[in-house]
Amino acid sequence: PTIEQAIHTLQNNATYTGTLVTPEQAHAMMRPSSVLVVVDTQRAQSTIDPALIARASKLVLIDHHRRSADYIDNATLNYLDARASSVSEMVSETIQYFDDTIRPTAFESSTLLAGITIDTKHFAFHVGARTFEAAAYLRHHGADISMVKLMFQDDSKTYADRVDTVKSAIILYPGIAISTCREDAINAPLIAAQAADALVGIRGIEAAFVLGREANGEVSVSGRSLGQINVQLILERLGGGGHMTMAGAQLKGKSMEECTDLVKNTVLEYMKESGTDRR
Repeated sequence: PTIEQAIHTLQNNATYTGTLVTPEQAHAMMRPSSVLVVVDTQRAQSTIDPALIARASKLVLIDHHRRSADYIDNATLNYLDARASSVSEMVSETIQYFDDTIRPTAFESSTLLAGITIDTKHFAFHVGARTFEAAAYLRHHGADISMVKLMFQDDSKTYADRVDTVKSAIILYPGIAISTCREDAINAPLIAAQAADALVGIRGIEAAFVLGREANGEVSVSGRSLGQINVQLILERLGGGGHMTMAGAQLKGKSMEECTDLVKNTVLEYMKESGTDRR
């Protein structure tokens, strides 16, 4: 949902005709000389079609997350950097090293800047000098700040559901909040992520976990932290991953109550094992 505006622009601009393809079309297009680039994940199961990865003879992996146990291990080229704020930052840097004549369009620059903005919570977390250098490069090539803002606009229903999710949060452990989206919420994974972001902006809350039911029946868990509590290590125990301040996981075949209890127990076990007893 957060990139609908960008997709709409792509589909209505002749310059980008054929840029977006379905997995089926991608399979038909693949040749022995084709290069498949996987971005923002190292896990085949997190991609839209893992079968494409199995078919690719030349594979490039670009990611800023810590390597997980089930990472893609057959890449021809790995460009992994956990210090980077986002894959958009890494791509922005990479473009500059290809050729001096390459000039990203204003639209491309805007979408890359939007990627950096969302991963850094509007330049508040996990930001380094490289992040601002990448943003300056994109701005120099026409990145439109107003377009970035439009990409993050929500409809009134999404906004109301996010507020309800934040209001229903409980304190699971001193400094740690947990909440769930309504089962009938549309775009629940998006609302869960936004609600978790909002919760860590409340005084006294250092980390937050929010659960939401996805359209396919899975339960999405979004974890956010101010840095003192490593949500990545917590959600890795549930098969997820990410960064210490922003992580996620998907749980299958369980009710919302079962998933909530599982997350609660995992958080409490982690806090006990970490030797931080605040109760």
